This record gives sequence, structure tokens and C-alpha cells, in this order.
Amino acid sequence: MNIKKNGNSKKLFLTVSVILSGILLIAKRTAVADEILKGLSVCGEIIIPSLFPFMTLSSFAVKSGICDTLTGITSPVMQKFFRLPGNCFSPVFFGFIGGYPTGAMNISELYENKKISRTDAKHMLSFCVNAGPAFIVTAAGEMTLGSPAAGIVMLVSVCIASLFTGIAFSLLKKNSQTGNTDSCATVELSSSLVESAYSSSKGIISVCTWILLFSAFSGIVRSFIKNKTLLLVFGAFSEITTGISAASELGGIPLVSAAISFGGICVMMQLLPIIKKCDIKVHEYLEFRILNSVLSFITAKIILLFVNIPVSAVADTQSKLWSRTAPASVMLIIMGCILIADIVSGRSGKISFSDITG
Repeated sequence: MNIKKNGNSKKLFLTVSVILSGILLIAKRTAVADEILKGLSVCGEIIIPSLFPFMTLSSFAVKSGICDTLTGITSPVMQKFFRLPGNCFSPVFFGFIGGYPTGAMNISELYENKKISRTDAKHMLSFCVNAGPAFIVTAAGEMTLGSPAAGIVMLVSVCIASLFTGIAFSLLKKNSQTGNTDSCATVELSSSLVESAYSSSKGIISVCTWILLFSAFSGIVRSFIKNKTLLLVFGAFSEITTGISAASELGGIPLVSAAISFGGICVMMQLLPIIKKCDIKVHEYLEFRILNSVLSFITAKIILLFVNIPVSAVADTQSKLWSRTAPASVMLIIMGCILIADIVSGRSGKISFSDITG
């Protein structure tokens, strides 16, 4: 009886939530439309150009067996610093240079192929989810704070925080005991490339979908917040590509570093499917993000004790650097959809919307 009541209560809550959301979307349609347009700009000008190549390359490194081939070379380094097997080099490497989802996607692929244990996956998710250097130095440093040097300080802070977390985690766990680590050299390179493009296309579409959905939600929330400080706090830790400006206004370089390490709620929503595939609980991932955020803030504070970096007033975060890449990004995502449809139809003869959206 209690189970039935709980089920009915859940359905009632969801029904009320959907109706209320629909009313708010209509009532706040202008604010929602404005935020979605900003989200589209972020996807076309920053997310797709900076993430898609690295997502494809990192996926190819796993699917082609390159990461297994290099195990003998990378094992001593990975074991010494992180107590991880050598085939974990790819997610660690791309987790620092490829942008938030890239390292996490690599981790998920290794875990699903039984090449790493749950403990290894959890370990890497604690420190391999980072913004790319280009985003930190250019978008956050040069374009937001008006100083490439500030971007370098933030990059160093974020990297040190993540490395510290990764090494600290390794001291608290036993030596890694993974499953199948046999080489994948027998896999055809052409098939690996196609599969990598396929999975990366689905991944980038999923990321952009979450950004647009979160933009709509953000538009509603922002329309109700009148206090400037609260609005800045919400912006700083909700969606990072637009939140770095709010973080810089609130606390300068240290707080921007903290916001970048945290990644924002939107990034966490993008990674939820990956976190689920790795059997990691959401609160565990959130704890790692908070720890990295605090460490980045402290590290940036310490660095600024020894160097003086003047920053300009908060700049326009709509990146002019990528202003010409939006049309190309649109074409890229269309071609990604065509590729997915082609592969799926070749496998089953049928195409469903869920195959394209993921």
C-alpha cells in the first residue's frame, strides 16, 4: 500500500512540475528565448569547435587499441603517480587537454569494455574532468579578465588541484586490479575511426542538448532573481561558459579558477549518463568537484601572493575569437547526424530519433 501511495505521489509531483514548467515557459518566453539564443551561440562558437576533435581523437585512441599498445610505456608513470594501469593514460591525458566530457567519455569506454575496475573509473573521474587549456587561457583569461597571464595562473591552479586530487586518491586505494587489458590491435583502423566519429557525434549532440535545456531553465530562474549578488553566484556555478564572467566579478582570478574546476551544474548534467555507466553515485562525483574547486581557489590565492597580475574590467564573454566558426559548427553537427543515421540504418535498417539524440 505504501509503495502504491509513493508511486501516486511521485506521478502527482511530476504532473504538477510539468504543468508548472509549461506555464513558466509561456510566461517567461522572452527570457527563455534570450538564454537559448546565448546557449546556441556557446554551442556553435565554443563547445563544438573545441570539443568535437578531441572527443573523436580520444575515442579513437581507445577503440583502435593505441592506448593498449602504449601500456608498456605508460604503465610505470601511471603506476608511480596514480597507481593506475597503463591503459588509463588516454583518459588522464585527454582529461587535461580535451575539455570536460572528453576524459569522462574515455573512462566510460574503458569501463564498459572491462579494461578498468569501478575503483579505477571512480579514481579517474575525481581528477580527469577539466576544462581545456584553450578555454581557460583564452576565454577565461584573455577575453574575460583581459589578461593571458591570468589564464595561465588559472590553468596552473586547475591542473595542480586535479593532480593533487588524483595522487591523494591513489594513496587511499589498493593497487589496481583490472579486467581484460589485452591489446585491441586486431581492430580495423577504419572501423575504429567510424565508430569514434559516431560516438563523438552522439556525445556532442548530447552536450549541446543539455546546454540548451539548461539555458531555458536558467532564463526562468534569472527572471525571478533581482539581487545582483545572488544572480552572479547563480551564474558562476550553474553554466561555466557564461558563468566565468560572473565569477570574475565576484572574486577575480581565484573564484574563476574555482568555478572552472567545479564545472557547473550544467556540466554535471551532461556527464550524468557517463557517471551512471561507470556505476558512480552522483554525490561522489559532486564531492570530487567541490574538492577540486576548493583546491583551485587556494592554489590560485597562493600563486597570487608571489605574482602580481592586473586584470581589466569584466569583458564581454561572447567570444569574438570564434565568431566565424558558428556556421561551420552547424554544418559539423548536421554531418554528425547524417553519419549517425547512416551507421544506424546500416546496422538495423531502421532509424529512430533516440539513435540520433542519444
